[in-house]
Amino acid sequence: MSTTFSTPAAAQGAAGLATVAGPGTILKRWWRTYLSWRIERAAISRLEMMSDRELKDIGLTRPQIIGAVRGQAGHRSFSRYY
Repeated sequence: MSTTFSTPAAAQGAAGLATVAGPGTILKRWWRTYLSWRIERAAISRLEMMSDRELKDIGLTRPQIIGAVRGQAGHRSFSRYY
């Protein structure tokens, strides 16, 4: 009697993808993440420099700045009525 051990095809495909991601792919992913972080920080910085009145005009308060830049739920949508 013989027993054959093998990994499922889906697992083999996932393992193959890990070896395909070479240094160039990893560097590109890192660079895109870094650029996104820099853009986010610049937007937060610009909004933090605004006065409370300017923030109110666009429908934000200071505690909502980071959530608004990151697109997270919980910040108010832009509205004419405060």
